[in-house]
Amino acid sequence: MYLLRAFLLVAAAPALAQTWNSTAGGFNTGYGTVYSSFGVAMATQNIYNTTQLNLQRAMARQAMVNQFGLAAVEKAERDAKSGQPSKAPAGLTVTAPPPAPRNVGAFKPSKSTGVAKQLGDALGTTPEEKAAITLITTATKQAFEAQPETRSWRNNVAGALAFFIIGNTTVAKGEDEPSDEAAQALFLAINQTLDESPDFAKATAKEKQQLYELLIGFTGLPLTIATEGKERGDEAQVKQARQLAAQLLELVLKVDVSQMKLVL
Repeated sequence: MYLLRAFLLVAAAPALAQTWNSTAGGFNTGYGTVYSSFGVAMATQNIYNTTQLNLQRAMARQAMVNQFGLAAVEKAERDAKSGQPSKAPAGLTVTAPPPAPRNVGAFKPSKSTGVAKQLGDALGTTPEEKAAITLITTATKQAFEAQPETRSWRNNVAGALAFFIIGNTTVAKGEDEPSDEAAQALFLAINQTLDESPDFAKATAKEKQQLYELLIGFTGLPLTIATEGKERGDEAQVKQARQLAAQLLELVLKVDVSQMKLVL
């Protein structure tokens, strides 16, 4: 998988850990305040269940592709859509083909939205902390977009949301990252969910970009705390990172981390 495994933000990590520690292990209300300041952001709180259904369909389809090949699956889907008797191999079960992606969450990026600085100003309590959070948010976005595997995820809210869910769930649960196949299935499921969302259909390119950068920032922060804690052998800091990741998942998706599933 292509998460930021060791995305080398060590210089900023200690200052960020201090920011978290300064809340005495609690959830800094600045996260909720900055998140709610973006109007379209609140639309994410209603999409998790739909995404899970789309993910189930995507994973089932991928399993058929793995077993029988893409050409055979697509032919069976065309037959199902047209109502023609299927000549598919035994065991190949499909329905109509998935809808063509409209990529409602995609946007043409502008040069700067100021989200990284906004996060730093909202969450940091000292100039050093503000600078560290701003740096981590910016560096996480750069590292995320530099990965060849995330090419189709870039400049799309669905990609940022997939990254957010994978990163925070793995930190919160202390689990291994999902396979590339499972991660791509999650992205496609979220992309389809956003295509069906009236809120995202109405969102401007600027609103989408702001949410995209915010979700990436919300992923980099707990990843940094957890990575730095593991490197130092600080179990208390790792635990704090897990708490932060769980609370961010609940803030963005209104779902308890115990209900989060990356692999169906």
